[in-house]
Amino acid sequence: MLVVNSVPELKSAIISWKKQGFQIGFCPTMGALHSGHMDLVDTSKSKSLKTIVSIFINPTQFNDPKDFEKYPKTTESDLKLCETMGVDLVFLPTVETMYPPETTPIQMSIPKLQETLCGKTRPGHFEGVLLIVSKLFHLVEPDFAFFGLKDYQQYRIICSLVEQLNFPLEVIGVPTKRENDGLAMSSRNMRLSEKERETSSLIPRMFSLAKKIIGGGEKNIPILIEILKDFLLTGQNVKIDYLEFVHPENLQTLDVLLEESILAVAIFVGNVRLIDNQMIQLSPPVIK
Repeated sequence: MLVVNSVPELKSAIISWKKQGFQIGFCPTMGALHSGHMDLVDTSKSKSLKTIVSIFINPTQFNDPKDFEKYPKTTESDLKLCETMGVDLVFLPTVETMYPPETTPIQMSIPKLQETLCGKTRPGHFEGVLLIVSKLFHLVEPDFAFFGLKDYQQYRIICSLVEQLNFPLEVIGVPTKRENDGLAMSSRNMRLSEKERETSSLIPRMFSLAKKIIGGGEKNIPILIEILKDFLLTGQNVKIDYLEFVHPENLQTLDVLLEESILAVAIFVGNVRLIDNQMIQLSPPVIK
């Protein structure tokens, strides 16, 4: 496995692989890797001959400097995990590499897709995501890029970025990997205390409750939101950032449930912010 820090080293490997006709799969990460990230790697390896993982904690997507400072840094174990999983190259740049101090920052946004959910409660977050992902796509030149669907809004925004700017690649969403109790795997989970980790299981239980209530005939969104918020607030030291039903493509807040709607949530358990989402279907999918 190659581990490179500089753009020339990265480009040298990519040029060599492309000359040989290898398709490249790319998994951008901020490190603190877990088996959910490895699902991205597995999916990449199934579709491409070479897999690149980037590890870069991107400062421009943190609207809270304290959150950036607290983000877990586990580079040594991350590299071991990547090697075990058969990653071909890890790109490990510095902040100065990605954001040369002499340059004037570019600001990017897709306003319609950023009006709701994390875009509403974390100003500047997706501007930072769009900028770093654009830079990485230009550097890596992947054929496929893999993103976890836990960050569903991010996934939809990046799909739009690729479509509108004609990046020659395919964005592939990978289903959320979950713990035994249903909690979505996240690098932030390691910051939870034992008690907070127990409280965080309210999120998957809330999704189960929503499906049960909707299946029982309740379709009124304000009533559903009130019931589900009350359920989440039974947890100790829980603060709700948002809980919304949104359109699965344009991410606009819904007044009426669709055949397929996204129920998205962000809560603070103590000082740790957790996000998740589920597709809510009014009729069961047809099994072919």
